[in-house]
Amino acid sequence: MISQTALLCALARAAYTHGYNKKNNREKIFEDEFALDFVSLKEYRHAYKFAKELFPGTRFPTKNLLDEYFLPIVLPRNRFAEDIVEEKQSTGDVQYILLGAGLDSFALRNKSKNVDVFELDLYETQVFKIERMRKLFEKKRPKVHFVEIDFNKDSIIDRLASAGFNPKIRSIFSILGVSYYIPIEIFFKTVSQISKIAAPRSGLVFDYYEKEDPFAPTLTKLARLKQIAADCGEIMADGYVPGEVAELMKKSGFKSCQDLSPQDIDNAFFKDSTGLSAFEGVHLVYGQK
Repeated sequence: MISQTALLCALARAAYTHGYNKKNNREKIFEDEFALDFVSLKEYRHAYKFAKELFPGTRFPTKNLLDEYFLPIVLPRNRFAEDIVEEKQSTGDVQYILLGAGLDSFALRNKSKNVDVFELDLYETQVFKIERMRKLFEKKRPKVHFVEIDFNKDSIIDRLASAGFNPKIRSIFSILGVSYYIPIEIFFKTVSQISKIAAPRSGLVFDYYEKEDPFAPTLTKLARLKQIAADCGEIMADGYVPGEVAELMKKSGFKSCQDLSPQDIDNAFFKDSTGLSAFEGVHLVYGQK
């Protein structure tokens, strides 16, 4: 079964690309003209049902859902990762590996011949995505390798090797929206695997949310996001401690670690946006070998 949060993220990207900032004519943080191809009326109705429960009595509940819980996370992380790929491809060949690719459409939007894309995800997700993209393939055949993987059982190294990954070429590994569901020790086992096969000057991009205070007196926005995920059948794990993340990055073989706080994300991506700001407690990380 396809991840419901992946569908909601695609819906958020589609809504922002096709319906936001039309009046003020401001440059958008991120655009994804193919996101709409992954979202049908069924997915929209599913999102609307959630939205009505979260925002009863509001005029545009789906917009509230996306503005408050998805766009503040989805927009900056996709822009952050793809800005790095854009910079690296300008100086030579790059492999862009998306672990837990979901319904990301970079392979369709990519215009650079220097970027070779590998998408790793569960069999059900890959089948769903390829089926939705079938008509698009008739017009454009993206340079992408779809790699089926069960992250609980399969070796990332083995699966990538069988798909034609070249460990001698510089790579950018992207793990977006994955750490939310995995304890920090298990997540960094994956990071260590990546480090072993990554060529020098390769990089890793991921996002995470800070571990919450269990004695916090009020229901936080993050707690509500966890409930939304649970309603989708996806249980979020405890968050991470920023200092521990930086330490584990170095232990995993990454020499540098850039960790953007919510304030940093606001300054970098939302300064000129209307009505949007970074999600509380969510960080973006870029490490380089």
